[in-house]
Amino acid sequence: MNALELKNVVKTYPEFTLGPIDLEIKQGEFFGIFGPPSTGKTSILKLILGLIHPDDGQVIINDYDAKDLGVSERGMSMVFQNLALFPHMSGRENIIFPLKERGATDSEMEQQLDLVSEVLHISHILHKNPAQMSGGERQRIALGRAFAADSRAMLLDEPIAALDARLREEMRVELKRLQRENNQTFVYVSHDEEEVMAVSDRLAVVIGGKIAQVGIPDDVYSRPNSISVAEVIGSPPMNLFSGEFSKKGNFFEAENFEDRLALKGQAEYEGSATLGIRPEDIWLVQDGEETDFELSIISVEPLGGYTILNAYLGEQIVKIRAPGQVNVEEGSKQKVSFDPRRIHLFNEDGERL
Repeated sequence: MNALELKNVVKTYPEFTLGPIDLEIKQGEFFGIFGPPSTGKTSILKLILGLIHPDDGQVIINDYDAKDLGVSERGMSMVFQNLALFPHMSGRENIIFPLKERGATDSEMEQQLDLVSEVLHISHILHKNPAQMSGGERQRIALGRAFAADSRAMLLDEPIAALDARLREEMRVELKRLQRENNQTFVYVSHDEEEVMAVSDRLAVVIGGKIAQVGIPDDVYSRPNSISVAEVIGSPPMNLFSGEFSKKGNFFEAENFEDRLALKGQAEYEGSATLGIRPEDIWLVQDGEETDFELSIISVEPLGGYTILNAYLGEQIVKIRAPGQVNVEEGSKQKVSFDPRRIHLFNEDGERL
């Protein structure tokens, strides 16, 4: 069953058009929405919540057209990026505020407060005002307020973007745990692809106001359906080479390649194409091993568990992500091969072949 559905939804702004958007979000699913800044991700949440209304199309909630439903009637909770806590209220008052507005009894409010306090481990900070709390504590109070409302779905707009890296990792784990334990529908927006891929059951990639691809994180990463998706998913991003593909012999040729590259599989296409290879799918090889190319190393970035190598292939800069620490010097020559199972090929329109 779909908890939420957007059918051919369009929203036009003076300098930007969102849509048409088609999305199906299942009941109990952790659904991520990812894309570069200012591509329409937050607007999708606002359309679901009812803060803005589409110019065309339908927003469907539990199989019911939400066109005539106000914000309070849609049964949604939203956690904003700035958390939007009332500064003059304690943590306890912030959490029970939506319940009061709904006319809940004292016993109902206390029951919900006890429940979210236990789940989020916040009993010890309920007496504090937001100014007295750390970033992580304010985050938990904002989540507690959303959970206490016992909504059909939780809409989260980059809720942990303002936290430091270590706290973001902790909160990612916490969010996933809470969603699983409560079997609640989460719609999670972020411009951090690592963050949204880590928590999502499925995700939508939004580029330029349109849904570029929807799928499980591994599919979107391993089989991007276009160059646009390949460029925004992955860190460092995919290396892309413009050239020509010949289906006779299955060869790809590029200006920066010393020799043409034989590809596995078969594509019924011929002409201008783009070859993609992710940094982790370029292997460093030793003398005597099979080699595709020889690169000139520009710089070495040791990052603990892996090392980023920046190198020239012809006149194009290539990024390599090698596991662990590598003994490669700046200015040296390095032989490499491309993992033949992980090569991506796109036609002249940027679509996956």
